[in-house]
Amino acid sequence: MIPCTLLLLALLPASLQAQSALGGCLLFSGEERGYLEPCGCAKPLLGGIAKRHTFLKSLSEPWLSVSLGDLVGGDTLAAGHVRRQDELKAETLIQALKIMDHSIHNLGEMDLDMGLEVLAYLFPPGPVTLLSSNIRLSGSHPGTPYTLEIVPYKVCEVGARPVQDSGGGGATPDKGARPAPTLRIGFLGILSPTLLGPSSVAEKGRMPPGVEIIPPAEALPPLIRELKDKADVLVLLSHAPLEESLELASDFPEFHLVASGHGVEHPIVIKKDNTWVFTPGIKGKHLVLYRYNPDKGSGVVETVTLDERLEDSAPMLSLLDNYQERLKEEKLLSRVERFPLPGQTSYVGSRACSPCHPAVSQHWGSTLHAAAYETLLKAGRASDPECVTCHVVGLNYASGFQSQDISPDLTGVGCETCHGPGSLHIANARRDRAKDLSLQGGYGKVSPELCKGCHDPEHSPTFQFGPYWEKIRHPVETPVYPGDSR
Repeated sequence: MIPCTLLLLALLPASLQAQSALGGCLLFSGEERGYLEPCGCAKPLLGGIAKRHTFLKSLSEPWLSVSLGDLVGGDTLAAGHVRRQDELKAETLIQALKIMDHSIHNLGEMDLDMGLEVLAYLFPPGPVTLLSSNIRLSGSHPGTPYTLEIVPYKVCEVGARPVQDSGGGGATPDKGARPAPTLRIGFLGILSPTLLGPSSVAEKGRMPPGVEIIPPAEALPPLIRELKDKADVLVLLSHAPLEESLELASDFPEFHLVASGHGVEHPIVIKKDNTWVFTPGIKGKHLVLYRYNPDKGSGVVETVTLDERLEDSAPMLSLLDNYQERLKEEKLLSRVERFPLPGQTSYVGSRACSPCHPAVSQHWGSTLHAAAYETLLKAGRASDPECVTCHVVGLNYASGFQSQDISPDLTGVGCETCHGPGSLHIANARRDRAKDLSLQGGYGKVSPELCKGCHDPEHSPTFQFGPYWEKIRHPVETPVYPGDSR
């Protein structure tokens, strides 16, 4: 248990027009986790780059936006996913962050997992700075075709112009900028060594060579001293479990804000002594806002939920359409990892079930399960492996869905999605028509746990087995065997 008092979170309405003092506003989004848009099956629709952009455009005060790590990774990776899809997601997110005038991305362990060359491609010198105070690139990496810069800190000004200094010796202010009250924000960022230990990317052999991780207790003190006279407010972007972020707030009281970004689903805001410690949650469904009042010399922390009250911005919708086009052009559906089914079984398609189960087949055709693939076609998401896997039969198996042209009988959430591959069941029924073999050997039995493979909290947050089961419950019937007199 976290030994601190949780403060009440303020939910800001979608129509908010900020009215705070000249000190401006800092906005923090959590781990991105490849979350470009909410699943259309989930209600309510939360987060996504299109709603975030709309909210940022609604702000009337000066603001600065940063994220807490992991462009892709974690539980957004479906079984048998295509790693290329992760890269396309990351590219799309970076484009979105640039359009949204994003300033800093704190390095996470899943970012390192993409490799240094990919990171260098995603973070060229430009508006979005890749930050880490305790990750260093050792050596010159001779012969590598990329240049990657990870800065140990960044000082930004909110109020007049966004960037003043990067990592001790970066860009200088524009001399032509209008004089105005500004707030100097010093950002440092850490990646917890605990996230690179056993069972992590390092242990799995994917840790990029030439990367050195420094304990935060060793890396932070000299940087804090260096920033003492350069910043009015010190912020630590902590890619670490919340408990560790709280310990860092205690060890380094110089920080006014500690933004924690790892593994916490929903926003939490804590006041620990004179330091605000908070997490925005994951996937950009919520933002944490820090509003500084220069007259009081302090600020307040609030949260905003990016929900359906926010319209989707046109530039972000265009980016999302382009992302889907790239998935289609690169034919990622054909590149998903496929596994053999157990025994000698294979998928046969829902049409093969109808001769013996006409009443059940007719009923299935009237359910949303039968139309699941059609919903993807209408939404323009039928080339997205992460969407398709729950809208067809057996995408990640050798005899499962490949495409609408190759395997049309495996579209939709068909009979075999719930009851399993039907080839042996049909073969057994043909051999012995004198018996009711509809559940032979336990074939076809369904449990609530099976449903949760797709009806999980992310894609079906209101799922309850009982009410949902009633929507698809089959009529009771005696199987009909073609050619029988009964």
